[in-house]
Amino acid sequence: MQDMMRRVPETRGSSDLGPSKIGPRATAHILMVDDRPANLLSLVGILEPLGQILVQASSGEEALRRVLDHDFAVILMDLRMPGLDGMKTAQLIRQRERSAQVPIIFLTAVAIETADIMRAYQEGAVDFLLKPFEPEILRSKVKVFVDLYHKEEMIKFQAALLRQRDRLEFQRRGEIRFRNLLDAMPLCVLGLRPNGMVYYWNRMVAEYLGKPAGDAPDSSPLEIVCFEDRDRIGGLWQAALITGEPLETQFRMRREIDGANRWHLCRIVPQRAEEGGIVSWIWAATDIDVEREARSSAETANRMKDEFLATVSHELRNPLNAILGWTKVLRSGKLDEEKTAQALSTIERNAQSQTALIEDLLDVSRAIQGKLHLKFTTVDMVQVVESAIATSRPSADAKELALESTLSGDACQINGDPDRLQQVVGNLLSNAIKFTPSGGNVSISLRRAEAGIELIISDTGQGISPELLPHVFDRFRQGDSGPTRFHQGLGLGLAISRQLVELHEGTIHAESGGPGKGATFTVQLPLQRIDTDSGEIFAPKSGDEVSLQGIKVLVIDDEADTREVMVEILTGYGAQVIAASSAQEGITAVRTCKPDVLISDIGMPFEDGYSLIRKMRELSHEEGGLTPACALTGWGTAQESERALAAGFQAHLKKPITPERLATAIYQLSKGAHADQIGDRTV
Repeated sequence: MQDMMRRVPETRGSSDLGPSKIGPRATAHILMVDDRPANLLSLVGILEPLGQILVQASSGEEALRRVLDHDFAVILMDLRMPGLDGMKTAQLIRQRERSAQVPIIFLTAVAIETADIMRAYQEGAVDFLLKPFEPEILRSKVKVFVDLYHKEEMIKFQAALLRQRDRLEFQRRGEIRFRNLLDAMPLCVLGLRPNGMVYYWNRMVAEYLGKPAGDAPDSSPLEIVCFEDRDRIGGLWQAALITGEPLETQFRMRREIDGANRWHLCRIVPQRAEEGGIVSWIWAATDIDVEREARSSAETANRMKDEFLATVSHELRNPLNAILGWTKVLRSGKLDEEKTAQALSTIERNAQSQTALIEDLLDVSRAIQGKLHLKFTTVDMVQVVESAIATSRPSADAKELALESTLSGDACQINGDPDRLQQVVGNLLSNAIKFTPSGGNVSISLRRAEAGIELIISDTGQGISPELLPHVFDRFRQGDSGPTRFHQGLGLGLAISRQLVELHEGTIHAESGGPGKGATFTVQLPLQRIDTDSGEIFAPKSGDEVSLQGIKVLVIDDEADTREVMVEILTGYGAQVIAASSAQEGITAVRTCKPDVLISDIGMPFEDGYSLIRKMRELSHEEGGLTPACALTGWGTAQESERALAAGFQAHLKKPITPERLATAIYQLSKGAHADQIGDRTV
């Protein structure tokens, strides 16, 4: 077989794909490197429809010889080969100037380390494909580079043609014919003097700029480059003028007719006289916006597919855990009749849950895109939590964990999706059990809070480091990562839980004293009213529970949208509201308006909320130095709460906050309440 491959090293496809006949080459060479003949034959079958010249090599050494014989549009390289492997072969190819820029797609049957991936990209890799791969995906990726290669060849051809035409037209004074040729080209072409100033642009450039074609006033060619790319291209162009070397780059051109910024592949070539001096420059730019968009779309689709499959895997594991756990317990034959019935009931319930998950795969996809619609009904949170505990108990028992619960039945009914709420509780319990060592404790508390239901799940596990705590709800973010990590999982559970809680108009946050000190997750779900016809969620109307009539409130926030909504909310509760956009404006308002309560954002430019409160506390009583103040911020950690209180605030509220909770906090502050009377410092 290998002898046959040596005798027939090239294969030519028969597709009608290929550049126009005016181009310098009708087909491009594609190099396929693999030590397995069967793999090479498979690649030939996949790529033949592209209609290009397929060159085969069965080793790294043979690949290097092939590179000396041809210029390739793209190289498909097996990563692991005996002798000279794919990585070393790529490095040697890069050392040759003529082949240094050839894109390389690595093919591998096994996952590789991140360090190896980074090294491969440094050696010229543009992509990795894991065997087995979809033929359409491989063909599409190769086609992108073949098309780019053809366009580059076309640009080289056109540049050479322009040089020849320019010389002939100057010699024969046939400028009109030359310009007509340029106008007929599907390229943006500019003629430049030796000093780099434009003297001519063709019809395509004129259409982009909204100006007449033909002679152009002496101006910089950077006029065709969109503003965002102008500095980058300007630096490259100045370097080319100094060195006299050709330049190839990509930038966006702004199309005047619709304001669109479209990507172009630009080749800048100097025109030299016989004695070697530069007599002019040619800029030739080809629109590659569609190709870039196609590549970006393919990468996005591939990433979304991976996220979707990861989510499906995660969602199926929790019910499987309960089913397998109780099945093993049943096999032991040690359960009495009551426990056996309980086990069978749990298995049946989780099997039904799996069925529902499979039927709702499209809903999971919409959840990733933020388009998940929940089915609201009246939910008894006690039953939801008990079901989640029953599902998680086999896992806790297997690790000899104490699973303790304190469930208050006092008005714990809310409006929500029971399946999704059970999913939230199950994810949090699974997380606590996974990160708690054998012999530890996991506690679940459910109670009626000020404005709804509060669920607290605490454990005595390994805790969360301060660096990870702000990112604990980010998708795919985990404390231990890589192939040597101790805990398995995809890092989706907490991210999914946050999304589902927010869809219920609730909040979720995590606290931890640090590594080895356990973690606490708190979920707050409001008592919401549902329009049973539309399913839309409505917040309580202003004035239902508290009135701010006669209370003057100063709101300080640098974001106009936030200020406006705060003014609207508090005005609806009857408050007199003054708004300020900075700490300096806030201090002035305190002195002049004498508010009853101040509420301020923490993160503001120039001076933050901490600087504001310190300056205000330095004022005299008559100037408003003792005005009760509340910090409102998106930073909801215990450390931020303590810092706000230590700086001089009486309360610390976390965004997002419900209107009625905000109004209640302001009312209590106006009556002289302390932080411990207002409620949780990280509301």
